[in-house]
Amino acid sequence: MQDIDQKIREALQQQDSQLLESLRGERPLLEMVIETFRSRHRWLYLMAFFLPFLFVAMAVVCAYQFFQAESTRAMIAWATGVLWAIVATGMFKLMYMMELNKNSITREIKRLELELAQLGRRLAESAEVRGER
Repeated sequence: MQDIDQKIREALQQQDSQLLESLRGERPLLEMVIETFRSRHRWLYLMAFFLPFLFVAMAVVCAYQFFQAESTRAMIAWATGVLWAIVATGMFKLMYMMELNKNSITREIKRLELELAQLGRRLAESAEVRGER
């Protein structure tokens, strides 16, 4: 019975160490972005990633129209459009970067949980060894 328990512990420890190695280190930004598109809220991330391009195009059109406008009222309207488009772009990009940060922090917390579980297992094993002596 003791031999089977030891084999199970060794197998689990090997799996845990492989998982821990896969979680170590900082991942590249491109990998983190691709991971967001595989998550449950991918539609939201797609929107937050691609809508800023639409707003940048809108800002360019508004800026062009601003310089083509003849009246002061039209110039103010087009300038307001440029400002709103730039603010919307910044907000979407900020939201997306916050989500990337949240995913990174969640990953680090999971890594710490796994390390604590391994430490607890090692402490329990060492306590068993001391108790047998």
